[in-house]
Amino acid sequence: MKELRCLVFTDQEVIRAVLDRRRRVKDPLPVGTVSGIAHRERDGIETRLSVTADDGTVTELVMSEAEVTAALIGHCMGRRIPLPVASDKMLHLINGALTLMITMNFNKAPRLVMQGGPGDAGAGPAAPDRRPPQRRGGR
Repeated sequence: MKELRCLVFTDQEVIRAVLDRRRRVKDPLPVGTVSGIAHRERDGIETRLSVTADDGTVTELVMSEAEVTAALIGHCMGRRIPLPVASDKMLHLINGALTLMITMNFNKAPRLVMQGGPGDAGAGPAAPDRRPPQRRGGR
């Protein structure tokens, strides 16, 4: 059995994720304002950011699928969106939006938990006491 999760990102989220990652790993960034983003499927998904400088020149920043996927995973981790470690993560372009598809495989042996009943002494490990420690008064 498998579980599939899809996270669909807006263009603004993709831009923020890519720029944050590039700053974090100290990759060079062109100076200016991001004026556009485009995605193209060619041996994977290629993402292009158009950056317009103050003098009007436009610089294109071309990123591979691996770089954008790493940026989006980092973006999710930074926002505390839970992502399973033991899963396949693939980037897809669906209706013009980048989508991170996460597939988890559940073909593992089930984990058995034994619980001891009132008359089952030694049937399993005793449950730890979860009560908070007693406070002492008069300090």
